[in-house]
Amino acid sequence: MLTRAAAVALLGLASLALACDGPASVSPSQPTRRASAPLGVDHDGDPNGSIRLVLNDPSGREAPTGQCDVELCTSLLELIEGAEHSIDFALYGMRNQTVILAALEDAKARGVEVRGVVDRDVAGQNYYTNTDQLVSALGDVHDDQRADQQLQREFEREERAKKFAADPPCERPDGFAGYVQCLAYDLGDRCLLATHASREPFGGGPDDESGKAFNKIMHDKYFVVDGRYVWTGSTNVSDSGTGGYNANLVLVLDSPTVASWYAREFETMYAGKHHQQKPASEDVYGDRLTTRVGDAEVEVRFSPQDRAISDGVRPVLKSARERIDIAVFFLTNKAITRDLIKAHERGVEIRVILDATAAKNGYTKHELLREVGIPVKVEAWGGKMHMKSAAVDGEVLIAGSMNWTSAGEWDNDENTLIIRSPELAGQYHQFFDQMWAGIPERWARENPDPESPDSGFSCSDGFDNDYDHADDAEDPGCGPNPPPLPELPPHWVVPKDKITCQHPARAATERAAVR
Repeated sequence: MLTRAAAVALLGLASLALACDGPASVSPSQPTRRASAPLGVDHDGDPNGSIRLVLNDPSGREAPTGQCDVELCTSLLELIEGAEHSIDFALYGMRNQTVILAALEDAKARGVEVRGVVDRDVAGQNYYTNTDQLVSALGDVHDDQRADQQLQREFEREERAKKFAADPPCERPDGFAGYVQCLAYDLGDRCLLATHASREPFGGGPDDESGKAFNKIMHDKYFVVDGRYVWTGSTNVSDSGTGGYNANLVLVLDSPTVASWYAREFETMYAGKHHQQKPASEDVYGDRLTTRVGDAEVEVRFSPQDRAISDGVRPVLKSARERIDIAVFFLTNKAITRDLIKAHERGVEIRVILDATAAKNGYTKHELLREVGIPVKVEAWGGKMHMKSAAVDGEVLIAGSMNWTSAGEWDNDENTLIIRSPELAGQYHQFFDQMWAGIPERWARENPDPESPDSGFSCSDGFDNDYDHADDAEDPGCGPNPPPLPELPPHWVVPKDKITCQHPARAATERAAVR
């Protein structure tokens, strides 16, 4: 039997040495560099391995639940109950999942080594209510609080902190106080302009892209079992996640090669290194993390060190020839928006499903996509569109924990898989077709209130769906006279001969001059 010490040695002891060296001086804009020899990548991988794709449509679910009765949950429970030697997990947190917690306790009781990493903010808080219970029950669970505190101090010393307080280079939209994005998209003979910002000075929301000057989270949701199996995706271990109330995705990989990559990432975080403190995978292994698992080609990118959007997601979107189906919680990344507009202009059929709460975010790009003719539907369930995924041309599946946001790529601990598999991409396209058909056409033109009669069971599910600290009958949206949704930042389409499209800040200034 391979001991834990031997396994760590095989994965590379340098990740543990990071903790022994003490805190390093790390620039928040760059990952830690490694000087040691790369470990190498087994590109042949596991030809006898397998990948199981689990997709959850929540449209019939009436409320979050603590039961483990959907495949998102049972797939994890099977791995935990079958574990023989080790379970390592990196979780955003846990809420109302007693079956999973009990299974982890049972595994530990029968001699399985169980270790974990969870998220905590600079004050030591976790968003999910049962995370402290998880830590207390299992004991060997670390977090990112100290890393957050160190990175916050460095952030405050740097010029980047001043950037958030500086006057914006373009006109601030009325009623929005956060950091301003100046946007310009070239539409040929026209230019699409917008200025986006959060409503609050430094945000006001439970997830990324809130506009906060410092908001780094350990956002992974993965398990590594017996050095062979990986359970990962968009699904939090919570009553709305593994409980089945949200639209989510899980991948279960039987691959010692992929498991070794996730195990090494876990060791780095377990040793106390998070966010920009983690070394880039190419520095560690000498190459990109790509391998074969069964008939599929799998690429793994960890955030923030591996540029998962810039070097992972975007090249796939830019190479699309026929079809892109996207289901995401947040879509605020301006470069992805540009890639989708360009794909649309060259004739690629694109469809996007977005979460209703995210559609209220001041940085959301879905109205810009609609403006150029890309169909975007906003879900109208009680639960969330919580996936972070796409399928392209029936050939490539993109999935993982990373929201398609700047924070997802540059700040948070995340994992993203790019899988070249017609079988899995086809399964996703078919699932997407069903979800798309189930959302009324009205929500391709309008945005539903996430806590109102517009949105399924949201007024009776006992859950604060729009994060306004009120739920069900206490929420104004569920009352007899619901208020209108707050307006999003404006956008404009103007003739290109009057605007310099290539320079967003200048274009916004020019637009103000020619209004």
